[in-house]
Amino acid sequence: MNRRSVLRLGGAVLALGILGIVMAFFAGMFSPTIEPGTVAVEPEPIEGEVVTVESVRTKVQANAPGTVEARHEAVLSPRITARITAVHVRAGDAVEAGAVLVELDERDLESRLRQTRDRAAAAQARLDEAERHFQRMRDLYERDVVSRADLDRAEADRAAAQAELARASDAVEEARTALSHATIRAPMTGRVIDRLAEPGDTARPGVPLLRIYDPGSLQLDAHVRESIAARMERGQSLNARIDAVDANLEVTIKEIVPSAEPGSRTFIVRAGLPGHANLYPGMFGRLIIVTGSEQRIEVPAAAIERVGQLEFVRVVTERGPVRRHIRTGETTPDGRVEVMSGLVAGERIVIPR
Repeated sequence: MNRRSVLRLGGAVLALGILGIVMAFFAGMFSPTIEPGTVAVEPEPIEGEVVTVESVRTKVQANAPGTVEARHEAVLSPRITARITAVHVRAGDAVEAGAVLVELDERDLESRLRQTRDRAAAAQARLDEAERHFQRMRDLYERDVVSRADLDRAEADRAAAQAELARASDAVEEARTALSHATIRAPMTGRVIDRLAEPGDTARPGVPLLRIYDPGSLQLDAHVRESIAARMERGQSLNARIDAVDANLEVTIKEIVPSAEPGSRTFIVRAGLPGHANLYPGMFGRLIIVTGSEQRIEVPAAAIERVGQLEFVRVVTERGPVRRHIRTGETTPDGRVEVMSGLVAGERIVIPR
C-alpha cells in the first residue's frame, strides 16, 4: 500500500469518527441523564374565562327561501289615446288614494263634450216644440177639428224627439266620462314601483304608465318542501328572516297554494309580513319553520378561533389549554354556535380575553 492510499484511508476513518461524535452529542450522550417522573412540568397558564361545554336541547328549524311580494298591486294604463302632458310622481313616491298621478291632453275631449252638449240642447229644443205641437193637436182633436191620424202623428213626433234627446244626453255623458279618463288617479294609498312614461309620450289603452303597490299588503312567498308543508295550516304563526334589512319578523300564514311544483316538489306558502319602513317587493327572505328538537353541543361564539377556513377552540387539559379543531354549524340568535364535531359535553374550554 502506497503512501497516498494510507492517507486516504486515514482521512475516511477520521471523518467517520467526527460524525459519530456529532451524532452522540445530539442523542444526549454528553448530557446528564434524568430519571423518568423525577421532573414536574408546569402547565401553561390559562388566559381567559373557562366554561364547561354543555349539551342543550334546541329546536330543529328548516329555512324555506322566498320572495317578498305585494298582495295589492295595480298597473295603471289609460283608457283613451292621448298625449301625456304631466306625470306627477316618480318611483318610490308615496301616494294617497285619489291623488292625481298622470294628466293627458284633454283639448280634443273638451271639444267633443261641447259638441255633444250643443246637440243635446238642440234635441231639447226640438222636444219642447214637439211637446207644444202635441198639446195643440190634442186640444183640436177634442174639439173635433183634426182627425185621430193628425194626433197620432204629433204624438209620434214627440216620441221621436224624446228618443233623440235621450241619445244626445247619453253622448254628453260618454264625452264627460272620456274627459274624466284624461286624469289618472291613484286607486289606493301606496307607493310607486315604476314610472313607465314621460310627458310628451302618447298614452294608449292597455299600455302601462305606472305601477303602484300597497306597503301594508306585503307577504313572503316561500317555497316549502312538501313533507313540511303537509303539516302547516292557515293562521299558523312563524318567523321570517329578511337579510337585506337585518330583521327577524313574526309572520302569519295567509295561504297555502294547493299545488306542488313538479320540479322542486315544493308548495308556495304565503305569509303576511308586518309593516317595515325598508321592506320592498322583490327582496329575498326565508321562512323559518320549527320541525322538531334535538340535543346538540353549543359554545359561545367568542370561544372560537379562526385561521383561514379552519376553526379551533382551546380545551383545558392537564397540560393546560390545547388547541383543538372543530366543525361548526348554525349560529343562534343569542350568539352561540353549534359544534357538530370536535367536542363532547363536560369538557372545558377557554374564552380568550
